[in-house]
Amino acid sequence: MDRTMDTSLITLDNVKRIYKVGVEYIHALDGVDLRIGENEYVAIMGPSGSGKSTLMNLMGCLDSPTSGKYSLAGRDMSKLSGAELADVRNERIGFVFQSFELMPRLNAFKNVEMPLVYSKTGKWHKRRGLVNNVMERVGLTGRIKHKPNQMSGGEKQRVAIARALICKPSILLADEPTGNLDSKTSDSILALFDKLHAEGQTIIMVTHEETVASHTRRVIRMVDGKIVSDESAERREQI
Repeated sequence: MDRTMDTSLITLDNVKRIYKVGVEYIHALDGVDLRIGENEYVAIMGPSGSGKSTLMNLMGCLDSPTSGKYSLAGRDMSKLSGAELADVRNERIGFVFQSFELMPRLNAFKNVEMPLVYSKTGKWHKRRGLVNNVMERVGLTGRIKHKPNQMSGGEKQRVAIARALICKPSILLADEPTGNLDSKTSDSILALFDKLHAEGQTIIMVTHEETVASHTRRVIRMVDGKIVSDESAERREQI
């Protein structure tokens, strides 16, 4: 590949992330090369300690490489200040977590609008329309005034997804998004992710469940900080 012509949304070149624990050095990422384009739907899989969560944190600008280069939309993230990285996280990346991470004292509307508080795009004055629109997208229009303790697990995750989408991010990063849900609720959340991808959203999902990964169009498997396989849905169906 001619990397001078690379138009990938996400680009990692020989990325390493090394942590020092006591006297030991842990190679959480060990020379990762990766390209992810716009509107891809990707699962990252691997056993505990494989590096998948470290990779997710790095792509979400929550961590930085020890060496190598991470670029988002052609922009080298290592060149940015802490404040600039915070802006990238707010405007370009939506996060969905296993434990929802909702503010318990705020209703759904207040939780969903939260990223707009920190946005520098001038969207705050349009927040009512933006929140109503994104709540409709996730199928929760009727729960907009409810607090988290008045919602089911599936409803809380839908609120979390709405919050992740409110700033219209380039990438939706989901870390075990069905991990705290029963199978029926998980299916409904995965159907929502499928719908969002069909609408053009780039989605990268960390999961240990094959049934969850089967919804994606590409599966990246990691072991000991390295990518050991990278297969498209078409390739998986041929095997």
